[in-house]
This record gives sequence, C-alpha cells and structure tokens, in this order.
Amino acid sequence: MPRNPFGNELFLPVFLRVILLIVVGLLAVLVAQRRSLRVWRRSTLFLRARTWFVIGPLFVIAVFTGGFVAFLLATFVVVQGSSEFVRIAGIDRRYAYLLILWGEVGLLVAALARDFFGFLPFGFFILLTLVPILSGQVQDAHRQVADTLVGYVFVGLPMAYIVFVNSAEPWGLNFLVIVTVSVAVADIAAYAVGAAVRGPKLVPRVDPSKTWGAVLGGLVGAAVGVGLLWVAVPDEWSIAAVVVLVLVVAVGSVWGDLTESFIRTAFRTEVRSTLLLGYGGVLDRVDSLLMAFPLCYYAIILTGKLVG
Repeated sequence: MPRNPFGNELFLPVFLRVILLIVVGLLAVLVAQRRSLRVWRRSTLFLRARTWFVIGPLFVIAVFTGGFVAFLLATFVVVQGSSEFVRIAGIDRRYAYLLILWGEVGLLVAALARDFFGFLPFGFFILLTLVPILSGQVQDAHRQVADTLVGYVFVGLPMAYIVFVNSAEPWGLNFLVIVTVSVAVADIAAYAVGAAVRGPKLVPRVDPSKTWGAVLGGLVGAAVGVGLLWVAVPDEWSIAAVVVLVLVVAVGSVWGDLTESFIRTAFRTEVRSTLLLGYGGVLDRVDSLLMAFPLCYYAIILTGKLVG
C-alpha cells in the first residue's frame, strides 16, 4: 500500500538535499562554462540539468510513497529500458515480449515471493530455450536467445534487485536513495570533469569520449552524493562500509556506462531514444545504476561480514 512520504522522517531531509544538489550543480556548471545564458540554455549540460529538475524530485517522492506508485516507476523503467535494448539488438518480437514480461515477473517476485528470487535468471533461460524448441524456428535462434538473455541480465534483473533490496533489507529504502542519488551525482560529475579535464582515454575502442578525468570526476561525485545523504546512512553501517560504497558507486557507474557503449559497439548501432530530452532514452539514464546497484549491495553485505 502507498505510504504518506511525510510520515517518514527521512523524506524531507532527503528531498531538500536533492533539490539543493540540483540547484548547486546547475549554478556550478553555469559559472564553470562562462557562457551567456542564451547559449548555455542550448547546451547538453543544461538539458541534463533540466531533466534532473523533473525526475529527481519525482523519484524521491515515488520511492518514499512506495506501493503501486513505486511499482509503476519500476515498471516504466523495465518496459522502456527493455524496449530500447530490443531496438539496439534487433531482437525478434516473440523474444522481446518475453523479455518485457519476465522483467515484470521479476519485480513481482522480488516484492512478493523473495524466496524464489534466485530462480529468476535460470527460469528465464528455460523459457527462452522453449521458444525455438516449441516453435521449430531454430534458424538464428541461438543469437536471439543469447541477445535476449543479455538484455535481461542488463535491464530486468538489476531492476528486480532494486525491488528485492528495498523489500528484503531493513535499510533497503535508505540504500536505494543513497545509491541512486550518488550514482546520478557521479554520472554528472564524470561528464562535467571529463569535458573540462579530459586526459588519457579510458577505453577508446569502446567509448572514445570516456577519459580518466571522467573517472576522477565520478569518484568525487560519488563521495559528494554519499556525503550529502549521510543523514540516510543506517547506524549499523561501519565507516569501512561507507568508504567501500563510495568506491563501488564510482566504479559501477563507469562500468555501467561502458557496458552500454560496448553493447552499442557490438551491435554496431547508434539507435537512441529521445524520450528524456537531453538524456536520450531511459537506458542512457539508468545504465550506470543498473550496474552499480547490485555491486553496491553485495559490497555492503561483504564488508559487513568482514568487518563485523
């Protein structure tokens, strides 16, 4: 059931910090670029900031409201993100429908039947292989099965992890807010610092635009994001866990971005959605989070066991 977000003592501090972060980031970029307001309003950074003015507060409200509101947000990301992957990979319709359907099943299992969460990847593989077996259409089926499985592991399964952690862990909501906001800050900081500092290319054959300067910016952004949301850090987390979280957010953000670039390079396509003005499609916006979220979760669990 949906909750009143104001009933959670963390909602207002987190909401105000997200708004403050967006405003300060917007002003910092404006000062750094030293352009006229008319020219700056047409820049990519302005379009990104304008997008965040909308989706940032909406995200905070949705996750603190919970219930079907949060589920609708997760559904939108799964459906739209999977659809964008389908267009990138050229996946046939029957496999595309199965990818989207199993993504939704994963959200329901993560929320309502967590004991079966570990079965999701293998269950999807079983269904995928049944398609060519039952239809008898085996030509090119190996590629379709493999590509669709990659799409699920890249989009549907990480989204199921987000719902799973939020419902299974007592600090799940805190973790979701901290990681999501920190990944967003790391992503924007990597873009801004990478454009200003440049430096050696990170992996030029995969993404020529990604530099070591962007990696440094992502690390600083991750630290700023976690530090700003220190109010949401659970008491049971150690300092070591928070430090590890910052590092994994930075690494996971870059890794997710490079993974999407690798996928586009592998499929030799530049097909992009324009759903989010200034940010392209949903997949362009959540690729870092999809990689960073499960990594951060297991990093927190592992650090807790080692330190504890």
